Amino acid sequence: MARGKYLSLEEARKRGELDRFAKEHPMKGDAERFARLLEAMASGKKSSKSGTSAPGSSANSSGTQSRRGT
Repeated sequence: MARGKYLSLEEARKRGELDRFAKEHPMKGDAERFARLLEAMASGKKSSKSGTSAPGSSANSSGTQSRRGT
């Protein structure tokens, strides 16, 4: 690693310097949203805002897919 260069994630993992990596690569995030997502993934429960179709809505579908605009 060159002096003054940012530490890569791989280098940080190998050297045990993840704290340094985190300081060099700050991110803005929504901690509350992340916690909800993590909890939903860990519990295995489906979200009410999943964006999936209602059960049975594809009953008359052949199951084939076609490209958009065809």
